[in-house]
Amino acid sequence: MYEMVLKGTFVTKTKIIRGYLGIEGGKIADLSKHVIKGERVINLRGKLILPGLIDTHVHLRDFEEPAKESVESGTKAALHGGITAVFDMPNTKPPVKDSKTFEKRLELFRERAYSDYAIGFLIRSNCEEARKVRADFYKAFMGASTGGIYSEDFEGDYACSPGVLSVHAEDAKLIKENPERPPEVEETAIRRALEIAEKIKKPLNICHVSTRGGTEAILRKNLPWVSFEVTPHHLFLTRKDYERNPLLKVYPPLRTEEHVKALWENFSRIPIIASDHAPHTLEDKEAGAAGIPGLETEVALLLDAVNRGIIDIFDIVEKMHDNPVKAFGIGNRDFAIGNEATFTVVDLKREWVVKPEDFYTKAKWSPWEGRKLKGKVVMTVLRGRVVMEEDEIVGKPEGVRLDVQRG
Repeated sequence: MYEMVLKGTFVTKTKIIRGYLGIEGGKIADLSKHVIKGERVINLRGKLILPGLIDTHVHLRDFEEPAKESVESGTKAALHGGITAVFDMPNTKPPVKDSKTFEKRLELFRERAYSDYAIGFLIRSNCEEARKVRADFYKAFMGASTGGIYSEDFEGDYACSPGVLSVHAEDAKLIKENPERPPEVEETAIRRALEIAEKIKKPLNICHVSTRGGTEAILRKNLPWVSFEVTPHHLFLTRKDYERNPLLKVYPPLRTEEHVKALWENFSRIPIIASDHAPHTLEDKEAGAAGIPGLETEVALLLDAVNRGIIDIFDIVEKMHDNPVKAFGIGNRDFAIGNEATFTVVDLKREWVVKPEDFYTKAKWSPWEGRKLKGKVVMTVLRGRVVMEEDEIVGKPEGVRLDVQRG
């Protein structure tokens, strides 16, 4: 008899299994089509149980900006949205670009994180510090974004990265010439990043790709050590939405329908979907801050797309679990006996209306406010513990650092 048993429909990499999953000591102990006995049995009939989804691009602020977001509020938002682990971006205030600040960031997460986490380190001519910290991933900006720090020697910074480097690919010179950041700002930077990646042959993850030219350049090169992300807002919103609502300012900006169409044409080859969750106060947004919060809507938007026949449920598992695990060398998260019992439970049939005032993020606004979506996260399980159920966070902050292949 196991400590806990989940009864329901499990979505693996390639198939759907109806049956029972036994959990012991926070790990998957058994997966069977036949009845398994447990001290506690949770019947999830009518739901789908996915491997724990991961968001590889999240800004959780805190430090000097807890009013925008804190580790506590942001990781609660993650669990609420069905995200079991977040990759924390280092362009905080102050930025995580030295070993002392990295240790402070790590301690903050150890004490306050409700979801699991990976901690990033910002690279900009600071190789010695980068080698000291053994971060979970590294981040570089080819052009200025929130925080303003960018690589003046991107090739050197990329070459010195001790682990996977996530890059914000927008060309610094072109940003100065074109503050509106037209497509060529991204496309030029991506082409340059790919040329360097072809030469250096080190793991690179290109963040929030939003253009036809950028997407097609990556796919043409097809370098096995290069992955890339696309955000839900670049998939589901266009430039016209921004023209109607200036709060939708984001870097890279929302694109015309031509570019959105290109993302969907290549959807099957997009490796990773990530939110680029960027919480700002409404006052900061009205003053021109760039960024869109997305932790509590990203999975639901994809579930809604499943219901509309645009994608299938395996796409969500592939792009928010399988490929992040592969790209960042994350251990013990695959849906297999002996691995962590960490799951995202969804109800494909549940309809609901987006109400940002009910969210856990401190950014109480959303591009999808008032939108009715079909498909909802109803439970999040972390190492055999139910940590979110029916919109309520359960328990204390017990998130742990991901088992990431470091350098």
